[in-house]
Amino acid sequence: MASEDLRPGTGANPPAFGLAIAEPLRALFELVCLLPAHLLLKRAPRGDGHPVITLPGYRSDDTAMLAMRRYLERWGYAPYPWGLGANLGIGYQRIDYETRMLEKLEKIVEKHGEPATMIGWSQGGVIAREVAKQRPELVRQIIVLGSPLADAPEATTIFRIFRRTSSEEITNELMSFMREVATPLPDVRCICIYSNSDGIVSADIAQDLVSPNVENIRVTSSHLGMVVNPMVLFIIADRLSQPEDDWRPFNMYALDRLLSWSR
Repeated sequence: MASEDLRPGTGANPPAFGLAIAEPLRALFELVCLLPAHLLLKRAPRGDGHPVITLPGYRSDDTAMLAMRRYLERWGYAPYPWGLGANLGIGYQRIDYETRMLEKLEKIVEKHGEPATMIGWSQGGVIAREVAKQRPELVRQIIVLGSPLADAPEATTIFRIFRRTSSEEITNELMSFMREVATPLPDVRCICIYSNSDGIVSADIAQDLVSPNVENIRVTSSHLGMVVNPMVLFIIADRLSQPEDDWRPFNMYALDRLLSWSR
């Protein structure tokens, strides 16, 4: 199936400028909301101990997903940072990141004797998917948070910046990379969490509409705050807890009911 099959993202508009400008404040608000959401997250499903690797977004490092890894540990998983420093992988470094991430994945799977889940935020989700395309048997599932998945870089705020500040060579490389990203995953379960109010990546390209084993879940979240958003964290816990042989789609009604109990 060619990348043209992801045409729903093509021609999509980037997020509104106001949403992009408000991203830092909205993310701070979501971080503050973690404290009152503690009771909700205590009710999150417990895990089976399988390994989970977190991959940060563009220009962020492992500290960005530290809170998530702490929750993963509380829920009974074996969390791992990606350990590759700041994610600068839009350019030439991307191939190196994928190679090193695959090596890390192989070692973790060998250590635990079972496939691992990869949780990738934004660009980290893109790298996770590309690694899974190479060795799908090592991956239990992928969870991507606000990741650009279609051949439409113009639907991201960052492309506006790249087009104005980068060389034509770098811009063309980014566009070529997005064409690769748009190719469907093999039969690996992928959870795409996206937001209509994302100020960095348009919701139109943060969904996978063509891969065979995908669940797209919409939340209300900023892009920068997605890694600490209480609803996103609860959804992650729920998806991670699904048995491999009895997987069921996410039930948003159950979350609404739990939220009412927590008030």
